[in-house]
Amino acid sequence: MIKITYGQSDFNTLIGKGFFYQDRTMFIETLENWPSVYPVFLRPRRFGKSLFVMMLHHYYGLEHKDAFPTLFKNLYIGQHPTAEANNYMVLSFDFSGIDTTTQDNTYKGFLRNVISGARAFLSVYGHLFTPEQRQIITTSDRPESVITSIFDFVKENQITHKIYLLIDEYDHFANELLSFDFERFKSNVSQNGFVRKFYESLKKAARDGIIGRIFITGVSPITMDSMTSGFNISDNISLNPIFHDMMGFTHSEVEALLRGTGIPEEKIPTMMSDLTEWYDGYQFSSTNRGALFNPDMLLYFLKEYSILGKYPEEMLDSNIITDYRKIRDMFKIGSGELDKLTLLNELTDKGCIDFPLTRIYNLEHNFTDEDFLSLLFYMGMLTFKEALSNDWRFDIPNYVIKKLYFEYFGALYLEKTQFSRTQRPIMQTIDALMNEGKPNAFLKIVEYVLQENHSNRDEMVYGEKHLQTLMIALLFPYKAFKIHSEYESKRTYPDIFLERIPDRKINYEVVLELKYIKKSAVEKDADKLDNVIKEAQTQLNGYMQTERFSRPDVRGFYVVFLGGEVYECKEFGRY
Repeated sequence: MIKITYGQSDFNTLIGKGFFYQDRTMFIETLENWPSVYPVFLRPRRFGKSLFVMMLHHYYGLEHKDAFPTLFKNLYIGQHPTAEANNYMVLSFDFSGIDTTTQDNTYKGFLRNVISGARAFLSVYGHLFTPEQRQIITTSDRPESVITSIFDFVKENQITHKIYLLIDEYDHFANELLSFDFERFKSNVSQNGFVRKFYESLKKAARDGIIGRIFITGVSPITMDSMTSGFNISDNISLNPIFHDMMGFTHSEVEALLRGTGIPEEKIPTMMSDLTEWYDGYQFSSTNRGALFNPDMLLYFLKEYSILGKYPEEMLDSNIITDYRKIRDMFKIGSGELDKLTLLNELTDKGCIDFPLTRIYNLEHNFTDEDFLSLLFYMGMLTFKEALSNDWRFDIPNYVIKKLYFEYFGALYLEKTQFSRTQRPIMQTIDALMNEGKPNAFLKIVEYVLQENHSNRDEMVYGEKHLQTLMIALLFPYKAFKIHSEYESKRTYPDIFLERIPDRKINYEVVLELKYIKKSAVEKDADKLDNVIKEAQTQLNGYMQTERFSRPDVRGFYVVFLGGEVYECKEFGRY
């Protein structure tokens, strides 16, 4: 039986304690044969980057040579070792966890992380340096001085082994800066700031042959692109199809994992369908390599399922929520949050959006819509769908990300209302809808939010799609159902379908057909309302008579809004 652990990025612990590890060591061979020895690999948060870096550390570090048979014997690279195995002094840095609130805190945090990496290096290879040299390295007051001292002493001491430099989360703190202090980001990174100086020192050491290899991970290319000539030796391999599966789980791997954790065979097809909808969909190459599952999300689910024997109460890991909620910070890059909101409205309305992917960022020019949308792609909020004649089509990868988009919309809609501090009253009205089949209280909330967000309700630019977005945003925090927009059932497409999540105790699934009419339209056409109501009834009848919805535990309603108010709401079979 496979042993599942969650949140563990220590390769030695995973292997030593027999926990599940999806073998990715075959990419060691691929990387060694790659023309560039300074690759940069970008993936969204929680995608296994830190574990991969730790695996490289154990494979290449001199200190792990004796442990090689134990660590790698059951993995691909253990059967196909390369000539460079355990042949480097590994110098590793992690730039997450830096306080960016002030310039001083940012600088000190970056310096502290550099010194921490240097101390870890010296704890292993310190015997190759004199006490005086170790003192100079760890007491330097500038990041570039710390590593320059290491490189100088390696040369001075004629140490024969080269350094393998590993940098994890290279842009973590810089992305935070980018979201709230654009000018400070540029002064630290793209101008003659301390980040640029640090990487210039790495470039020189690589040129001098002291650094033999570098592997860098992060989320987006913005920070690296901003350094221009400061570190122009890197090779961004993130979109190359050869490396597409280097992190993340394929469908076949997930199926094997379910079987290995003891999921009964008859449950696997349904569970695979659910997990695909929630956690799959990541395509990082324009060449179709098959979508990937987010490994953190999947392992969270399996950990919870192994304990509870059922689907977890929270299908979305709280750690993922914390990381991805930072999407709103990205709206502040450059200017024009309202313009960016318009882009997201287009995305959620159509389900996809077309644009040319920004591969190299130039922050000396305006931060464009394409730059913003490309950043969402690098963050895992969008994914490749298909190639167009001039652009690429991107869509939302899965239900988790869709949920986070609508959470953002909900926060915007509610920030002007009494529900900005608590949504408990909204939850109570949704509970009445799902367990008693009573939608009116929830619809009153919708009316109220509309009124608070629009001063002139009679001439709102609202349409059915905007209304649908608002209602979905209000419904999303409820955890017992999945929300589908334009759900297909026998070639019919109800506006909203609330589908029960397995093991949730709610009485009904709910179908909603929405209609929105401006008051000015009714004034021009006296028959407008009657025609729209008849259309709503006909459409709802069609939905509710399909096999998917013609069950006693599915309730169907049509709702007609006149301006910002509910004109009529009736249930299928009762009109």
